[in-house]
Amino acid sequence: MADDASSKAIYESVVGYVEHNTGGKQPPLIHEGPVVSSVSWSYPDEHPSRIRSAIAVATSRGDLFRYVDDSDGRDRAYLGIDDADTLERKIREYYDRTERTTRSGALRLRVANHRVDDLRGEDDD
Repeated sequence: MADDASSKAIYESVVGYVEHNTGGKQPPLIHEGPVVSSVSWSYPDEHPSRIRSAIAVATSRGDLFRYVDDSDGRDRAYLGIDDADTLERKIREYYDRTERTTRSGALRLRVANHRVDDLRGEDDD
């Protein structure tokens, strides 16, 4: 039973971390690596694979979505909240609070906008 409570706590930490660290002055998606690292700090006795498992469960349940960019030959995974309204709000916040964006920020905006379209059934691709 302790494992179940721990798994639930890790899961909630992962989703909460993504929720808290996206939007505003931050892009609507976050690199997966810092999520694993930061949540691991909260659970020092747990192997990082438990955090990655929680990410996999969150994506399969539809709380998060995962995007892998391999355009430069290196796989970079990003995570975002998998809810159209929330994601759209985070996109707006980023546009409203950021004067300019990096190439990575632009990629994350493009992916987030595409995901909103997918979730709303508005994508023609």
